[in-house]
Amino acid sequence: MLFSKPLIDQQSANWIFETYDWALSHFDHNEFYLRTELAQPTNECFPGRVDSPDAKAATIFQHVQRYCGLEHWPFVLQAPQHFQPQAIPDLNMGTIARRSTSSDLAPLVSSVNLPITYTQQQTLKSEDLASSFAHVLAQHLALQSKSMPPGGADFMLEATELLAIFMGFGVLMANSAYTFRGGCGSCYNPNANRSASLTEHQVLFATALFCELKGIAANQATKHLKKHLKPLYKQAVKQVRREHGQLEVLRKYQAL
Repeated sequence: MLFSKPLIDQQSANWIFETYDWALSHFDHNEFYLRTELAQPTNECFPGRVDSPDAKAATIFQHVQRYCGLEHWPFVLQAPQHFQPQAIPDLNMGTIARRSTSSDLAPLVSSVNLPITYTQQQTLKSEDLASSFAHVLAQHLALQSKSMPPGGADFMLEATELLAIFMGFGVLMANSAYTFRGGCGSCYNPNANRSASLTEHQVLFATALFCELKGIAANQATKHLKKHLKPLYKQAVKQVRREHGQLEVLRKYQAL
């Protein structure tokens, strides 16, 4: 039987499967299987009217926090002019709990806040901003869990980007993984773009794995993907489905 060409190399694929295993072990597998949604770059997923860049950032952050199931965490979004960097405090959490319906989980009691900010340029590109917020929240999750991902600290940025995909942001992260500079580059604004840690192909593979585990059809996942990514996503799905043993390991969490 002839197989289609894999989208990513086997070593990268194995690392993504292992990192999903890490995520399911430490970041609420019930939340993943029962409530996590695939966020889409639409008004239905990110509703709200805004009249300023700061209001746009606040609205997007609110929706990202909800999709991540972290509305009960003490995050505070600060405008760039008011943001003061500080060491991330230890919330002394015994377990990491997420809920995309915050009504069934009380706010996390803490004497400190977790400040988050953005740049004015980022508000020009909603998908990049939402993906960046998701990645930052994922980094906070990993740091509070005190658990190293596969590959250790050297792979923390890549692993937390994958954690954001695990929380439903694969489509947005795939669309913002690479920005073409154009002929003269006059319209290219590097400060508005997301700083990606995974390659475009790795993001697509991780998104295909998310959808395979969640039972999300390919036409739903590709509906809002950039045109050139659609055939690559289908290639990723075929590669994911060939990994029967590794898929079975991750599906066992659904019964726990």
